[in-house]
Amino acid sequence: MAKTRAPWLTKLLVTIYDSVLGMLCMYSVMRIRYIYEEKPVPEHIDIWASLLFGLACLVVWSLTRANKAVWRFTSFDDVRALLGAVTLASLLTPVVLLLFFSRAEGFPRSAPFLTGALFFLMLIASRAAVLFYHNGDIRTLFSPVDEDKPPAILIGRSQVLHDYMRDKAQNKHEETYRIRGLIETGGGHKGRSIRGVPVIGNLSDVRGVVANIEDIHGAKPTLILVDTSTDRKKASELVKLASTMGASLVRIRPGRQDALTPFEAADLIGRSAKALDMTPVQRMIANKRILITGAGGTIGSELARQIAAFGPAHMILVDGSEMNLYTIDQILSEYEDLSYTAYLGDVRDEVHMDEIFDNEKPQVILHAAALKHVPLMEANPIEAILTNVGGTKTIIKMAMKYKAESFTLISTDKAVEPNNIMGASKRIAEMLTMATAMNEADISASAVRFGNVLASNGSVVPLFERQIENGGPVTVTHKDATRFFMTTGEAASLVLQAAALNGGQRKEVSAIYVLDMGEPVNITRLARQLIRLRGFVPGRDIKIKFTGLRPGEKLTESLTGEEESLETTYVKGIYRFTGQVNDPSSVGRRVEKLLAASQKRDRVGVKKALAGLVPEFEPNGGLS
Repeated sequence: MAKTRAPWLTKLLVTIYDSVLGMLCMYSVMRIRYIYEEKPVPEHIDIWASLLFGLACLVVWSLTRANKAVWRFTSFDDVRALLGAVTLASLLTPVVLLLFFSRAEGFPRSAPFLTGALFFLMLIASRAAVLFYHNGDIRTLFSPVDEDKPPAILIGRSQVLHDYMRDKAQNKHEETYRIRGLIETGGGHKGRSIRGVPVIGNLSDVRGVVANIEDIHGAKPTLILVDTSTDRKKASELVKLASTMGASLVRIRPGRQDALTPFEAADLIGRSAKALDMTPVQRMIANKRILITGAGGTIGSELARQIAAFGPAHMILVDGSEMNLYTIDQILSEYEDLSYTAYLGDVRDEVHMDEIFDNEKPQVILHAAALKHVPLMEANPIEAILTNVGGTKTIIKMAMKYKAESFTLISTDKAVEPNNIMGASKRIAEMLTMATAMNEADISASAVRFGNVLASNGSVVPLFERQIENGGPVTVTHKDATRFFMTTGEAASLVLQAAALNGGQRKEVSAIYVLDMGEPVNITRLARQLIRLRGFVPGRDIKIKFTGLRPGEKLTESLTGEEESLETTYVKGIYRFTGQVNDPSSVGRRVEKLLAASQKRDRVGVKKALAGLVPEFEPNGGLS
């Protein structure tokens, strides 16, 4: 990586360049003046005047800081500053000549004005050439900034800062803020300016500047993050800084340069959502009949929204919750030319599922219906088994009976070496999925495994936000608890990508797909950051209370087991595990025993059947 030139050295070089350019302008004007009159230059006044003009530029540039602008980010404010500096240097030169050089004998009175005009044009031409070379546009030189706006500080990399301000200047909509300072997260332009706005420095310099701006305007400036690639550490620093200063913190809405949005939990998980190639997904969905179970849930509803954009022939939405189904039905009703049917139904009800499949003949099935709340499932283990295992078995059976092309199970990291009934039930659902592909070569079957989904129903983030809204305390199970997090949109994209990937391989080969989720997030730290996001100070305004791990909860989660070996796919960041299920032909029989015991509410039989399917699982809670 190339070294960045020190800001002081850059400003020195700019000052020397401008001064030399000024000397050349003065010398040219003087020589042309005397050549035109065909007279000799008296007492080398042209050389003395040029040297003095260059010296005046050095002094004026240092005093007025006309050398601080970054040329490739020059703005109207910089042009105005240059005009003032050139004017001052042009006036200073004849004054010095008059006082110290024989009352400026032989110095034409028009020389300062002609030199100033030529020098100013040459300065602007130099800046404009660099500006055009880097940005392909010089309109920013002629766009003044409205002073009568609330103050704000922009945060981001230098090029992103410039592009944002350029785009806002060219936008016909009225600007909301007056940008008073810039925080450059990468680069070495501290002490200079971009488009006339001073570069304050890094995050450690913000506090003093905020205080100065507040003194002038009577209101704290808003901090605006314009760099969408900011990592977890910088985002955390920003949130903490804004909270302690009582300043507002907003960011650019991804994909919308004209819209700002408050910081949310998704900005604190420390990773950018994977940009997946959705071309295979388009081929899988276009003109196909797509069925989604759990279609009104967090993942199911996002799947429905994304699928709607790929031109399916028809969508079949199945959900056991009337309210959830109503919500997604209302959302999809706004899509033009989208064909879909919403069914209120329980995936455990084989008769109803058979009726739906018989009516709709789905080709692609995405099975998101599940009971997932760990503590609740510990208290209701049989319901977890009947839904997560029995429901999966029913949907797989219907998929094979009606000759669907593919079946994709939405699984969880809690299925890895499970220590709770929810995880164990999802692990068995994975086994059913893999055994199906191995036993039935006519269907592409796969599972997708990921961690916690931010803001999903029953997840920790909505709980924390509700507790903060109520004044606390925020309850955390353990100070060292960590979890993997991803956004809802990314999770849904992964499901679709995995289904498309699996459809491209031999149907008798099943796989569990896993996304590279980066580093796990410490839950205590996340709680503190969420408190700060709402403008409070953790421990002072909102208390954090540690309650201890609940039944079935792990301190940390993993996306793969010790005996699972992941392999890469052609999609960067997506891996798959293609291990074999021991004795796949017997999986169905063992699952039947588990379901039979569950339907009889036979807890002893359930424990015995679970031990045969998932030996590493130690039942507790409702089965202990």
